[in-house]
Amino acid sequence: MYDASQLATAMLTLVFAGALFVTGQSFIEQRVQHDVLYATSHLLRPL
Repeated sequence: MYDASQLATAMLTLVFAGALFVTGQSFIEQRVQHDVLYATSHLLRPL
């Protein structure tokens, strides 16, 4: 019984870590796109 509980906890930890990784990756990609758009629209204005 203890082994099943330990396995369930390990699986839940892996699922949680995977969800955090996917969420963090998408946040970083979205942030990079936003920064590029900001840089091109504000820093590279036509003179």
